[in-house]
Amino acid sequence: MRYIIENTLTNRYGEEKINSYLIEGSKIIYTSNRFSKHNHMRLDTSNYVIAPGHIMIDFSVVAINDFHSIKERMRHLQGLGCTTLITACEVHHENEVKSNLKRVKHALINSSIDYMIGIRTPLKKLTPSLARKCCKHKVPVIFTEITEPEDIDVVPWQWVRNELFPYHPMILPIWNVPNSSGRLRRLKSKWEEILTENKITTLVDVPDEHTPLQKEFLLNIGLYPIKGSLHIGADADYLLFSQKALEEAEKGTIDEVRPEIVYASGTVKKAGRHIFIKPGSGKELTVNVPRKLVPISNAFQPSPIPIDYY
Repeated sequence: MRYIIENTLTNRYGEEKINSYLIEGSKIIYTSNRFSKHNHMRLDTSNYVIAPGHIMIDFSVVAINDFHSIKERMRHLQGLGCTTLITACEVHHENEVKSNLKRVKHALINSSIDYMIGIRTPLKKLTPSLARKCCKHKVPVIFTEITEPEDIDVVPWQWVRNELFPYHPMILPIWNVPNSSGRLRRLKSKWEEILTENKITTLVDVPDEHTPLQKEFLLNIGLYPIKGSLHIGADADYLLFSQKALEEAEKGTIDEVRPEIVYASGTVKKAGRHIFIKPGSGKELTVNVPRKLVPISNAFQPSPIPIDYY
């Protein structure tokens, strides 16, 4: 069924404009300032602000092994406006990549939210052969746990970089190092310097779980613009926020307010206080080309989001 979301205030990562959207099923098939010549059903969203569905990280969801608990986690995430989930499987050796990815896919069989799977590994286990396996299985993001300052120097970064080509997954650090006398700040600076020198896409911190990821992050892992956008051809994953609630919010930002309506995969996931769970409706997302729409001038350059170390 086709319908039009007409003349709605659109918030795209903080930028606001008035726009209209022609939706068919689970896709946005056209956008314009107005649809005066179309006879499709129209939604009155004059009291709402529309935004792309949130993409969020959740590491622990793959460890949930009972049906009731997974439903409750999905209920919580959908209530936040999460329409796509990023998680990871634990890997300590290259031979575990295929089997552990399969195990995580099975763990998410009852997910009601679309999901993407990365890997999580100790940094000292990051080898060129592991990087090659990740590219072979189209793993767009590698989370690396750092427990010792020396871990950064153990990795043969040039060889790892060579094995990442041409897929170029993102490598992110999870810091488990005590922060004493500015030690962590110096390590983050060193991390950024080394990976920038080797042209590996990274950030100096993993974004917080259960918080909306920013456009730059989604571009780097290849989800944007199919997910996290309101462009023609994108998945029609959108959120409707009460304008009144946004005005009353302390910070007045989309990230601080829960949506009134959550729509994804062609169905309403949340309406007011009601959250609708459909176990098994979430599908795995495969990224064929990370950083597909990154400007050509930055095509093989890391794009770290600025972090205040101090």
